[in-house]
Amino acid sequence: MSREILNSFYIDAPVRVITDALMQERHIQNWWTKEARIKNGIGTLGWSSFGWEVELKMSLSDITGPVVWKCIRSNMQNTNAWEGSTITFVLSPHGTGTQVDFSHTGYHESPCYEACTKGWAFFVGSSLKQYIETGRGCPYPSVFDASNPCHAQFTQNL
Repeated sequence: MSREILNSFYIDAPVRVITDALMQERHIQNWWTKEARIKNGIGTLGWSSFGWEVELKMSLSDITGPVVWKCIRSNMQNTNAWEGSTITFVLSPHGTGTQVDFSHTGYHESPCYEACTKGWAFFVGSSLKQYIETGRGCPYPSVFDASNPCHAQFTQNL
């Protein structure tokens, strides 16, 4: 069975700024995981304390079109639930900012669906938004450091 995760939110920044934050290693390291590496359009993202790694083929349809990540390989939460799934960010100008419609489709039935649903809501809806609007996101591993303010934000969302 295939499932999907959907979220929509507003970021007070132009489409181009958000596109860069979704496609460039240095930005992804500041809102999702410090263990992000991108080379030739392939992103390898890690969560070493858990032993997880996800490999994504990253593409941009055009400068104002959706950003699409296709999962090539994953052991997220020790399952292959992400493999073959597609993560899409549709970015639409709205006022002075951008409406972001997020979807993670083709997600296989797995025990980590609920945790990943909450994780996406936090990392995309809070950390990415905060990073773009203030310059400070809450990437892994800071969300697991009890002395870091990001920890409280993250645990409130779970």
